[in-house]
Amino acid sequence: MNRDNVAPIPVGGCWAAKKSGRCRPATRYLALDALRNGVPPCVHCRPDTALGTG
Repeated sequence: MNRDNVAPIPVGGCWAAKKSGRCRPATRYLALDALRNGVPPCVHCRPDTALGTG
């Protein structure tokens, strides 16, 4: 995986994700898997905290 070109994982209602247009909602399972595999969480909505992993 090219970690230099990975969009952060946002919570579904994140304003930054909506504004960027790069992100789409993911299932809880996919979000947890991505966070566990080193995909960075969104710094604005902190899904790692919302999902109980951060």
